[in-house]
Amino acid sequence: MEELLDRLMTELRVNARQARGGLVALLRAGKQNMRRADFDQFLNDIPGADDLLREAPPPSTLSSLAGGLGTMLGGQRSPGRWAGLAASFTELGIDLETAKGFRPIVVDYVKHHGGEELVDKLQTALKI
Repeated sequence: MEELLDRLMTELRVNARQARGGLVALLRAGKQNMRRADFDQFLNDIPGADDLLREAPPPSTLSSLAGGLGTMLGGQRSPGRWAGLAASFTELGIDLETAKGFRPIVVDYVKHHGGEELVDKLQTALKI
């Protein structure tokens, strides 16, 4: 997981707190939008993901509220999924263009550690 965090910091020019927080936001979105068995498989295949989630502080009230409202208004489609993520990235001081850069880096990392099938499930869960 440190390798992924280092890559996020280098390629996106974010600090360690932003890299960790953005990654946690994406993992939480994956957990929310993936079938439980698929997410459990993800945690088994991606070293350190479980620890990162377990050690992360709970989501803020703003991101939880935005995610809940987004789901109510947009369902599981892109607008609903993006609402909570956008709030999380904004709280971290990450602009929209930089936030969009997290997804391809994370997907590439998952491809190398979990394979194509897991990538497909993650991409479906993070379709934003």
